[in-house]
Amino acid sequence: MKRIWILLAIVAVLLSAAVAVALTFPAAVAWGWVSERAPDVRLQGVGGTVWNGHATRISVRGQVLGRLEWRLSPWQLLSGSPRLHLDVDGPGLKLAGELLRHDAEHIAIEHLNVETEAGWLAPALAIPELEPTGMLVSQDASLILARTGLPRALDARIEWREAGVRGQVVARLGTLLIEARGKDGRIDAEVRDNGDGEVQIEGKASIDQSSYRSEVVLVPRVSEGPVVEALQWVGQPRPEGGRLLIVEGSIILPGAQL
Repeated sequence: MKRIWILLAIVAVLLSAAVAVALTFPAAVAWGWVSERAPDVRLQGVGGTVWNGHATRISVRGQVLGRLEWRLSPWQLLSGSPRLHLDVDGPGLKLAGELLRHDAEHIAIEHLNVETEAGWLAPALAIPELEPTGMLVSQDASLILARTGLPRALDARIEWREAGVRGQVVARLGTLLIEARGKDGRIDAEVRDNGDGEVQIEGKASIDQSSYRSEVVLVPRVSEGPVVEALQWVGQPRPEGGRLLIVEGSIILPGAQL
């Protein structure tokens, strides 16, 4: 009987040691093991543990995002439903959300909160003469991404606050609202202004697998000034007044794997 108690004590000590090692396992070592599986993601200044760590800088496909912090509950991992909480804080970007496995080919991001400079919209607007200004804000959005990086589902309401453009001219557009929803690779969005700007804006956009298209009508609420000048660089004139901006193309991701 005495030997059994000694054996149980040894097992308890070993289990305690294993748990202590697991809970304090260095994040830098773990990232060194798995970094090759995420070639588009680069972390610098990795510290902390696997469960509660940070990186002084995260870059995705060459784009520096800022400082990264994460939290992962070992108990959720043991239960088979791990959720990785991420916080990114960088120049003109604040992002927080929970990353989880949706299925073998997709990952999901839930409770996504984003605040970023509108300059990120420049490629989508496709107007080289004008740079978007203001802030994009979205709260409690959800997103499903395929392993290629393409969106498979989205549910988000985005506010473009103090929207505007600058370049050849400077114009302020007030507040724009974008509501986007969809699944199975088909995502539809509606765009409208909040009535507090000098341009009436209304349109729609869609993403279907890797193709996208948007049609937006812009009608000035003023007869002259920088807004009217700015619209001369946007889209095509409409017979009934205002401008029609159509942007379409394909999302090209060079062999990216999440």
